[in-house]
Amino acid sequence: MADLISSWSNKLEAVPPSHCIPLHERPVDPVPIVKDIPVIDLEKAKGEERLVVVQQLLKACEEYGFFQVINHGVREDLMEEAMEVYKEFFSLPVEEKAHYAKEAANNTARGAATLYSSSAKHYDSEEHRYWRDVLEHSCNLDGQDKITWPDNPPRYREVIGSYSDEVRKLSKVILGLVSEGLGLEAGYFDKELGQRMLVNHYPACPNPSLTLGVGGHCDPNLITIIQQEVYGLQILKDDKWIGVEPIPRAFVVNSGLPLTVISNGKLASVAHRVVTNTTQSRTSIGTFICPEDVVEPAKSLVGPNNPPLFKSFKWGAEFMPHYLSKKSVYHAALEPFKIDA
Repeated sequence: MADLISSWSNKLEAVPPSHCIPLHERPVDPVPIVKDIPVIDLEKAKGEERLVVVQQLLKACEEYGFFQVINHGVREDLMEEAMEVYKEFFSLPVEEKAHYAKEAANNTARGAATLYSSSAKHYDSEEHRYWRDVLEHSCNLDGQDKITWPDNPPRYREVIGSYSDEVRKLSKVILGLVSEGLGLEAGYFDKELGQRMLVNHYPACPNPSLTLGVGGHCDPNLITIIQQEVYGLQILKDDKWIGVEPIPRAFVVNSGLPLTVISNGKLASVAHRVVTNTTQSRTSIGTFICPEDVVEPAKSLVGPNNPPLFKSFKWGAEFMPHYLSKKSVYHAALEPFKIDA
């Protein structure tokens, strides 16, 4: 557990060489924090403005791959409590968190809570490491996986159980609007989709110009729903990085690579990264909504005049191993699954 950044970063005056990323990846250029990331009011989707909301959401996915949602139905007090629980967890003594360390976790237990540093591609590598600690676990519909979740803080399982249920409901609303916008059959995403919590903790950093919280990447799931309080998220727009300003009590939503496949290339999956700062730690709660095992272009979106751009593939057995390999950068994760023109 000595490699957990949260266990030693407050004692440093400089970024250690292990966490200094290559020059070409460092955040050297000034990045504007923009206010034009689309904001979708989901309350309006319940009434006469539903079609307008559907069009706004689809346009946001096409142009940005990101949007923020307000009036989303998840209780504000539950959002606040979930954030506090995670901050408490990352503040626990190293010994308390050791049970969930990557090297100690029982990886044969499906969905077991796992704590690691850097990223899934780098935690066991001698390459550079990113400036973050990550707690990850599944959120099964039946709730049986809760026994693998942390039991400290004592209210963790109760609070995060309620939170994950509410965010699952929100994901169904968002995917329902996406389905409508694409013209898919009713209930296209009303399936037993997977759900994972991936919670990032980025301690304050002595020199943010030398490292990143996490490097540029596209997400491997259908959509990601992010709760954030402190600025740090940046997205790649027209080959330039722009910052996403946090909106209080809003969720940031982004579309992942499988949604690009299902939409047959219509919806973008946009590269994003996280920068650090010298004064504040940042905790973000990410909920990953994962696809069914087989991912392929929706049948209603392909035909003689619109041939499929991607092959059918198994998400867990075929896509994820490639995604986690070092060959996968941004959209390169989809390269093996493209159909040659």
